[in-house]
Amino acid sequence: MLSTVEVVQVFLARLAAQDAPGIARLCAPTVEWEAPDPNGARWALGPRTRREVESQFLTLFATFGLEQLSVRQVIADGGDAAVIGSARWRVRATEEPVETRFVAVLSVHLGEIEQYWQMPDTLASAVATGAATRTG
Repeated sequence: MLSTVEVVQVFLARLAAQDAPGIARLCAPTVEWEAPDPNGARWALGPRTRREVESQFLTLFATFGLEQLSVRQVIADGGDAAVIGSARWRVRATEEPVETRFVAVLSVHLGEIEQYWQMPDTLASAVATGAATRTG
């Protein structure tokens, strides 16, 4: 059975590889989920099955191509881990680049992700996909 830190390391490797099925296999049968839709316009909350987790990441990878994933820090305490980092994506439909900062919180029990909270810069994603406009 993998430790919390090992699960996070595998998760990040699969994220960098854009491996949605592999990410889903790291999850418990039901995951408590809090993350934005890929365009950042609305949030998906509540329990998700492995299949729904896979679908969420497949949609993300169909919308954005990941060009760079940088992890600044992983903070682990027992079964909980927070990942602080940034990512450079490219909107597949328009080739628009998107730079985002994020925090992802994963709760791991018996080697499986049971809770996933992602807090990215949703405005940058929404602007890049045309779901919102930046004013200021």
